[in-house]
Amino acid sequence: MSTSIAIICYSLAWIIQARSSQSENRSNWSRNLPVLVAAGAVVCHLLTLGNHLFLPNSIDVNIFNLLALLSVLIVIFNWMFTRRQAQELLELAIYPIAVLSLLLLAFIQATPVWLSELSPLGATHIISSLLAYALLSICALIAIQIAVQDAMLRRHRAVWLLQKVPLTSLESLLFRLMLIGVLLLTLSLISGVLFIEDLFAQHLVHKTVLSLLSWLVFSILLFGRWRLGWRGLLAVRLTLAGMLLLLLAYFGSKWVLEVLLQRSWSG
Repeated sequence: MSTSIAIICYSLAWIIQARSSQSENRSNWSRNLPVLVAAGAVVCHLLTLGNHLFLPNSIDVNIFNLLALLSVLIVIFNWMFTRRQAQELLELAIYPIAVLSLLLLAFIQATPVWLSELSPLGATHIISSLLAYALLSICALIAIQIAVQDAMLRRHRAVWLLQKVPLTSLESLLFRLMLIGVLLLTLSLISGVLFIEDLFAQHLVHKTVLSLLSWLVFSILLFGRWRLGWRGLLAVRLTLAGMLLLLLAYFGSKWVLEVLLQRSWSG
């Protein structure tokens, strides 16, 4: 029941947001209504996750549970870290992602990956990974928004919805969130190295290599921004490349292991 309500509420919030964003003169009620509806979706989303993730003394961290958890973190972090106008645009992409994650959770069966007696290092690795992925996912969505808005401006096609936030403001937001995300990714990699018992036996070689490559891409981009003033489409391409590597590192590896091979990292 909570899954269905969450999907309906996300869908309603998306429709209301899409319609209300077309108007420049809006009341506070019309601005807040999509957030209120989405807040109901988030509550039901979390209830659904509670039913799937937790059993007494163990947690099931299979791919679809983590995708659903990641999507709700993206929704919450968008509210926490982005300004209102940028937030509204990002919600048009984020709510469908949340709906898709819940549909996958409801209809596709993955191999359970049970964690019990999780060590502090293991907890640090999992939490920092999820937080990093959520923030860097928002960075990827901002990068796509920058690319679309830049293309519209170059073609002299005025789209009011995309011109609500100046490109310079979007780029500043992108790099602020990216810095936090890379710091969390660094913590994830360090704790992961200490947490892993056998890199090869646990099928984590590809995940580790791709995660390091992603960290390298994001770090080079941050350095280039700091020292060389990198921006625009170069920043967009590198952001998307880094995020693609990160998605392949974790969710690509988990898909192959848990869905295709019916195995898990733990065995």
